Amino acid sequence: MAVEYRARSLGTALRYKGREGMWTWILHRVTGLGILLFLIAHVIDTGIIIYRPDWYDHALALYRHPLFRIGELFIFFGVLYHALNGVRIIVQDFWPIMMQHQRQLAMTVGGLVVLAMIPITWMMIAPLFGWANEPGTERHEQRCIENPEAPRCADQQQLSVVWEEVGR
Repeated sequence: MAVEYRARSLGTALRYKGREGMWTWILHRVTGLGILLFLIAHVIDTGIIIYRPDWYDHALALYRHPLFRIGELFIFFGVLYHALNGVRIIVQDFWPIMMQHQRQLAMTVGGLVVLAMIPITWMMIAPLFGWANEPGTERHEQRCIENPEAPRCADQQQLSVVWEEVGR
């Protein structure tokens, strides 16, 4: 019996024209791992506040970087896709007749994810370019007008005084 040798490489795997079932399977696993890694990092960085509050403050400063905003967008995509694809899998498990419509269900999940990501992407990315305010900015400013002695408002006032002095 002759054994056929096939070169298996990443390039070969990527050229494989798998149907939507394979790609949804891969994306479901990748998003699941991404969510797991995010939750582990979140538990660790939240736990840091107990032992090293200065490290926690540093972590929060890092999270304000634009790359982390892009990362948050990927996390949101991962959670959204994983949830909707999970519902698709549940539907197919409970109603086996739906397996005949796997392609349509996968396309529906993809379409819903894209539709949901459009406004979320705008909300998360537009402030980076100055096209829109951060969500909640107006509410925060209104609260500072009503109560200027609130902790965040007082910090903001002190910061603006420092920036005015630096600008002179």
